[in-house]
Amino acid sequence: MERIINMIGVLSVVGSLFFVAIELRQSQQIALADQVQARTNQGLARNLIFLEGQWELGHKINTTPYIDLTEPEKWASEQLYAWQKEMEQNSFYQYRAGLLDEEHWMVVSERIKVQWNNCSIRHTYDFTQLELSYADYLKSLDDSCV
Repeated sequence: MERIINMIGVLSVVGSLFFVAIELRQSQQIALADQVQARTNQGLARNLIFLEGQWELGHKINTTPYIDLTEPEKWASEQLYAWQKEMEQNSFYQYRAGLLDEEHWMVVSERIKVQWNNCSIRHTYDFTQLELSYADYLKSLDDSCV
């Protein structure tokens, strides 16, 4: 009888350690995702500050073909595209980390494909500035610009 009680005690301790390990792993994933999100938020705020109080510029760069923009408007447009790419890369990371469900990922992945197949802005993709896994993902997409 004492042996059975000891065995139950050992199994309880092992089960508790297993549960703690799972909790630690989940906490680490959440902490990593929070760090990525904070870094992304900082970059996003910096990238969009130029549009404050300039709604006309925002309207023009969103409704005019890239090729028809002036050089300063192209720069502003590229800042907006950089912001979008940061958001998409962050969403890709969160999806791979299991922090973005399939339904949300389907919406984001369609946005990524639209952006990727906008040939007039393809030159704004700097693969040295992208996470390797995200760059590989982009390269795996159908490419209507070749």
